[in-house]
Amino acid sequence: MTQRIAVYGGSFDPFHTGHLVPTVRAQETFKFDAVFFVPAGNPPHKQDEPLTPITHRLSMVAMATLPYERFFASDDEVFVDGPTYTVETVKRYRERFPHAGLYFLLGSDSFSQISTWNRWIELVNHAHLVVLHRAHIWGSELRQRVPEELRSRLVEVEPFADVPDPTEQTVYLLNHDPFPVSATDVRQRQRQGLPIRELVPHEVNSYIEKYRLYRTDDED
Repeated sequence: MTQRIAVYGGSFDPFHTGHLVPTVRAQETFKFDAVFFVPAGNPPHKQDEPLTPITHRLSMVAMATLPYERFFASDDEVFVDGPTYTVETVKRYRERFPHAGLYFLLGSDSFSQISTWNRWIELVNHAHLVVLHRAHIWGSELRQRVPEELRSRLVEVEPFADVPDPTEQTVYLLNHDPFPVSATDVRQRQRQGLPIRELVPHEVNSYIEKYRLYRTDDED
C-alpha cells in the first residue's frame, strides 16, 4: 500500500470532539500514516469573524492530539502573511510527500460549499477528499450541493472498510455516525458559563479555563 498522508485544515476555534472522534474513525478506516491538523491562519471566508489568536488554537490542537501516535499539529499557516488558502497548504504537502497518497479531510458542511473556495478545482486535483459526516447535511441533500464536476468521483465508505489505493482522484464520503458538536456551540456555552468538558478533550478544557478563552467578562 502506498504511504497515505492526510491533512485536516480548519479554524479549530476551539478544537473539539467533533473534530477528533471522526478523524480517529477516518484513520482507522484509511490507515493513514500521518494526519496533520492545520489551524487556519487568516481564512478569507472568516474575515469578519474575529478568531482566537492562532497561537492558542495551535496549542489546543497540539495538546488534544498528543496521545495519538499518528496525529500531528502543524504550524504551516502560523507565519503566512495575508489571507491563507487551503489550496496552497495542500500544495505544500504535495511537495513534501511527492510519492504518497495525499488526502484532505473536511466536514460535510464545508464540502457542501467547496465551489466557493479559492481555486477549488486545483485543490481537488491535488488530493483525494475524505468528507466527514456532519449531522445537519448528508445524503441526497449533500449530493445536490456538490459541484457537478465532482459527482462522478463520490464514493461512500463505511467505517473500517478496506479502502484500496485509488487509481484516480476520489471524494470519499465516510459514513460514520455524526458527532453533533460545533465550535460555535462550545464558544456560546463557555460565554454563558455552562460546562463544556463533555464537548472538548480534557486537555483543551483545561487550556480554555486557564487562559479564560471565549469569556466575555473582564475578570483577570
